[in-house]
Amino acid sequence: MGDGTVKLHYEITFKNGRKISFPIELKSDTLELITRKPSDLPDWTQLTFHQCSHCPLDSKTHPRCPIAVNILAIAREFATNISYEEVHVSIQTQPRSYARDISLQDALRSIFGIYMATSGCPVMDKLRPLVLTHLPFATIAETAYRSLSMYALAQCLIHKRGGKADLEFKGLGEIYKAVEIVNRDFHRRLKSAGFSDASLNAIGNLNCYAQFTQMTLEPERLKQMENLFQAYYEGLKVVNHANPKHFNRPRLSDHSI
Repeated sequence: MGDGTVKLHYEITFKNGRKISFPIELKSDTLELITRKPSDLPDWTQLTFHQCSHCPLDSKTHPRCPIAVNILAIAREFATNISYEEVHVSIQTQPRSYARDISLQDALRSIFGIYMATSGCPVMDKLRPLVLTHLPFATIAETAYRSLSMYALAQCLIHKRGGKADLEFKGLGEIYKAVEIVNRDFHRRLKSAGFSDASLNAIGNLNCYAQFTQMTLEPERLKQMENLFQAYYEGLKVVNHANPKHFNRPRLSDHSI
């Protein structure tokens, strides 16, 4: 980060030897994507082209969808590829490297996830802090855990600024419901633009992650994770005003994540 940027480098290698590189550069203080906007923007990048139903942007001030503009080069590169085609992906970040043989749709899911959270979409911006700890090839459970942790830190910072912290995590559920709409409508945008199932399935997979994260907010699923935090419960007494009682620690068998 010496030059004020965070850099990631994705390289996708096909079985026929074809290699495609995607350098990604972000501002270190905001994690905003740094890109050069192409001059030949197609119609499907217009904000009003299958605009997300809950999009807060106005076409008068934002004539183009920020995600569409930034994802254009990637979508074009894989416009005709099949989603289940196996590729080798190597990723170089500043602290470490990753490599894996994986389906193209999963490789694109990882790249799309970064672009969608850092392009300036007001809805997806809420997920931008996740990029700070970008974890390629993350499982759904890993992504959900990171999302919960991100939101908890956000509430701590809100409290420090004099705001009211959302300790029930109701806001996180609302964020991911909004993210689902973006994924759904952006999928429709790409499909109407004529792109192949590789890009479409990558967006679809992102939506699965959004749905699972919402499921982890269900009381029974949160209870399954309580066992991980037993070291924090020593001497703790939680009072239920309707029925005061000591906090009951979950059994080891309750843990499933």
